[in-house]
Amino acid sequence: MTNVFLFGTLCWPPLLKRVAGQTCPQVEPAVLDGFSVTCAKGHSFPAIHESVNEKAKGLLLRDCDEHVLLHLDHYESGFGYQLRPINLQTPHGIISAKVYLPPRGIEPGGPWVLKNWEREHGQLALEAALEVMAVQGKMSAAEMMQRYPMMLVRANARINARKDASPRSKSALALDDIEVHSRRRPYINFFAVEEAVISVPKFSGGKMKNLKRAGFVGADAAIVLPYDPKTDRVLLIEQFRFGPFLRDDPNPWMMEPIAGRIDPKEEPEQTAYRESLEEAGLVLYEVFKVHSGYASPGASTDYFHIFIGLADIEQNSAILGGLPGEAEDIKGHVMSFEEFFAMLQAGELPVSPLALAGYWLASNRPRLRRNS
Repeated sequence: MTNVFLFGTLCWPPLLKRVAGQTCPQVEPAVLDGFSVTCAKGHSFPAIHESVNEKAKGLLLRDCDEHVLLHLDHYESGFGYQLRPINLQTPHGIISAKVYLPPRGIEPGGPWVLKNWEREHGQLALEAALEVMAVQGKMSAAEMMQRYPMMLVRANARINARKDASPRSKSALALDDIEVHSRRRPYINFFAVEEAVISVPKFSGGKMKNLKRAGFVGADAAIVLPYDPKTDRVLLIEQFRFGPFLRDDPNPWMMEPIAGRIDPKEEPEQTAYRESLEEAGLVLYEVFKVHSGYASPGASTDYFHIFIGLADIEQNSAILGGLPGEAEDIKGHVMSFEEFFAMLQAGELPVSPLALAGYWLASNRPRLRRNS
């Protein structure tokens, strides 16, 4: 059995319960002399450092069993924190314990306030912890850390789905009507695949029982078609696309609108502005929402927010763009609206979100030009 001193995010009961599991001991207050807790410099998460004449307040998990330690190690070591022995002051005297110390290079920053972190980041961290703990024993800490940014993106999408739910169906059936027998994710990387066995109500009564289904778990994304109402130009980007490649399409380089995943704490409109700059070097000055919805609800979680983005598009606006760190190699194409729309109607732009944005633009173009 091991005593563990907690000082940071795991002092929040919901996260501790999700990470440590059912055999987690009851917590009790404790103080670690000669240490201080701050935000890690440049980050929102906490770090603990040796500091003379300081006292770090936290919680003690007394007599953790092997099950709890494995859970804590999986979660903390993924972020580079390692368990180290310390002497801990408790209301009943000094005891031997261990604490997760930060990796080298983490410097003390501003004050750490658990309530502030809980308010600003807690729900996202709690949601992401579901996926973090699901891969325990299936991947190393380094592998988990590499996938954590996309775990946050997927967690953010689930939070968004609950916060901004689809309209109630005409049948009044809802999520609570589905009986879930099992769920698992056999593949987790940049994207994930989830399998489930479920029983679903039938419109005629009764249930379709023990259905085996699999789905692609992607991200919420913003998609924007740049348009210049003064010059009547649009800008498309071209890049290699893995989907057409997998489908054996002889031409897997696609002409598309600008697109990118919505990062945690980011609104779809913010993503549209950011991605336009990253992928095409364009500064949008206004966006118009076209539509929001699922890309392929039968088998994918992908949820698209589609926009028309107004920008000054010069003839030389067609640049090479993209972020090398994300393996993006993007070429811009500037064309008149007439050329673009002729290509769309001729079936030469086989990307459905682009078609939706293009037909919206065709319908609203006179108004946009009038107001420019």
